[in-house]
Amino acid sequence: MNRKVTGVVSTIIIILCIAYIIYDIATGRSDIKDAVVTSTADEPLVTSWQIVKEINIDYGTLFSVALTDDKIICSGDSFLTTYDKDLSPIWNKSMMTGIKALAVFGDTIYAATREVIILFTSSGNRIDTWGPYDEGAIITSIAVNNDYVAFADAGNTLVFVLNKSGALKSIVGHPGNQFIIPSPYFDVALTRDDTLVIANTGKRKLEFRTIEGNLIRSIGEEGDSFDYFCGCCNPAHFAFSPDGNIVTAEKGINRIKIIKSTGELVEPVAQPDHFIASIPVDLAISKDGLIYAANRYNSVLYVFKRCD
Repeated sequence: MNRKVTGVVSTIIIILCIAYIIYDIATGRSDIKDAVVTSTADEPLVTSWQIVKEINIDYGTLFSVALTDDKIICSGDSFLTTYDKDLSPIWNKSMMTGIKALAVFGDTIYAATREVIILFTSSGNRIDTWGPYDEGAIITSIAVNNDYVAFADAGNTLVFVLNKSGALKSIVGHPGNQFIIPSPYFDVALTRDDTLVIANTGKRKLEFRTIEGNLIRSIGEEGDSFDYFCGCCNPAHFAFSPDGNIVTAEKGINRIKIIKSTGELVEPVAQPDHFIASIPVDLAISKDGLIYAANRYNSVLYVFKRCD
């Protein structure tokens, strides 16, 4: 009898956790209510970065940002839109479903909904739709390089690697549930040499893996100071800068910082009281080193510049 009760309770807990993730992704705003600004008062912030531009996105709730050489692409709960580098609008498309994540390569925009990937030209013309690839998918991130497209699926705690035609190359995460994803933040990047970089948020680590999923190395430790990743599940978002460093955004203590690819802290970018605590910003880095931060809470796109 005790075993049966324990089994029922465990099943209920699992169902509730899955339901929370699905609700959070579906609404895009579940952690905004009663959110408070937090800071680390015992840790004075010294930063050379400043917000030099910002734009209010008026088309809906802002989710994601990606960059080309001369354009800024933003997406949200009901739109896909493009700006020039002066933040003047170029075009906007209304979408029937939310675009949760973006990536750009060449003339192609890769826009991920919860279950599928939609391809557009840089002018906003629809090219193709890929997927769905697995039942119960919750796509939270997408990355692309010259050879592959990779996306992170928080619903199944897997990373899928595709060729440039959309055919499946590999699935990373089996066997053994290698990724611990307590909340719906699960980011992935692809380097030029075909290395996968994956945020294993429950372990507070960034993992470097082969395309087949073999672990090469990992960086990151748990802690509240700027040297570490805080809370239950970080980094929420990350992006590579042109110099090979990594810019990370965290939830809980909502902050942006730069670390080396070997894990050492380079410098902080934004202090926690810039943003609502539980709402991490999506990141994109331009070739000239500007940091673009898409804030879902107020649908504002911030542009950070290092001002020595």
